[in-house]
Amino acid sequence: MPQSLEKDLQTLADARVFFGHQSVGKNIIAGIEELSGDYQEIDLNITGNSTEVGGTSCCLLHTAVGKNTDPLSKCVDFGRILDQQLIGKIDYALLKFCYIDINRDSDVTKLFEDFKRTMDDLIDRHPEITFIHATVPLRHSPGGLGVWIRELLGRPNNSKLDNIKRNQFNHLLRTHYTQSPIVDIAASESTYPDGKRETFKMDGQTYYSLIGEYTDDGGHLNENGRRRVASAFVRELAQIIRNHPRIDPGRA
Repeated sequence: MPQSLEKDLQTLADARVFFGHQSVGKNIIAGIEELSGDYQEIDLNITGNSTEVGGTSCCLLHTAVGKNTDPLSKCVDFGRILDQQLIGKIDYALLKFCYIDINRDSDVTKLFEDFKRTMDDLIDRHPEITFIHATVPLRHSPGGLGVWIRELLGRPNNSKLDNIKRNQFNHLLRTHYTQSPIVDIAASESTYPDGKRETFKMDGQTYYSLIGEYTDDGGHLNENGRRRVASAFVRELAQIIRNHPRIDPGRA
């Protein structure tokens, strides 16, 4: 892992990436900063200020976009930043929703269609940018005897119902964008170091949730979680960059 992580961090350091996110995105960025701190020889420029991004400067630019609980506002803000601030300055762009954007009351099919329409328009208008999709983060769904008894008594498990909708959105994302690069945040959040997954069943279906040891509040990533998820995020992002190389305008 250290040798491959070093290579992946260097790949990221040599790219121009824009990452639009909210709070879990901040956790991932913090994890990347912690990981890169172990490799002082790698000059990974992580910045939250778009004015610092020059035409040929390599960086991981990240910023909060839109408003939590209003996922389409994130799509609109993401596009606004691209159109108004980043033309010619980045080669890769990814937008991440937050777990709070999708819950048991969400119309996932409509949300995905709205998301798809907005993102496909950006993809069409910016062929110079490789757009990367990101799965929606999950929350932890507690288990145990007490939870089982409450469910047996017919009480709704809202944590699981919320996660089912997030799993459904992620399924639509993965199955529709089969030819597009995807960073699977939900998968890394629900995968143990030994490869096993954190799952629960409802109505005969298996769904994934955030591993309890990766969070202190059920949704945001703690130190353990952010390093694990950030490591997977860097690995997947670096592989996408290698598979979709962009010409450095400063070297063309």
